[in-house]
Amino acid sequence: MNQATANRVFEAALTATFRRTRLGLAASVTVGGYAYTVEAGGAFLACIDGRSGRDGHEYAFANATHEQDDALRAAIAAQGGK
Repeated sequence: MNQATANRVFEAALTATFRRTRLGLAASVTVGGYAYTVEAGGAFLACIDGRSGRDGHEYAFANATHEQDDALRAAIAAQGGK
């Protein structure tokens, strides 16, 4: 996954609704016709872990930068401290 796409996904995730899963918090974010899964939880950086589109599900992975991770965690906390 290229950095420009990852940046757009993490930007969109700032307004996404995260839900608790057994692996932490996750949200689905739509960018460019794909639904990306964004995970944020535990001690690791937030990441993009796969995407789905008209051709099915495929592997797509990218870690957030420290700045993106900090912004995402602040946005999640502002939604109710999940």
